[in-house]
Amino acid sequence: EVCIANAHSRMRASKKVVRKKIASGPALPGKLTDCTVQDLNRTELFLVEGNSAGGSAKQARDREFQAVMPLRGKILNTWEVSADQVLASQEVHDISVALGIDPDSDNLEALRYGKVCI
Repeated sequence: EVCIANAHSRMRASKKVVRKKIASGPALPGKLTDCTVQDLNRTELFLVEGNSAGGSAKQARDREFQAVMPLRGKILNTWEVSADQVLASQEVHDISVALGIDPDSDNLEALRYGKVCI
């Protein structure tokens, strides 16, 4: 009876866990350390330069509402290149996927973060 009661309590506890739906869109970049809350008024995405800064930011963040994404160095200066070159950049692509936006669209319905901190 004790084993059955423990199994039932574990099943109830596992059902209470709310998981983010990644299958609803493209897979998130592997470098992104996501937050647990989905409230746009509270969520923040920190874009940091390099894995070293990313490691420090991950240790100092509030896991509930702060996400961290380390970038590979500085991204393209979009002022000096064509739109095709910007969209071809892997870093720009990863940022747009992490934000939940399409770079070719003005639609911000699927936006995942309320603030972006660079």
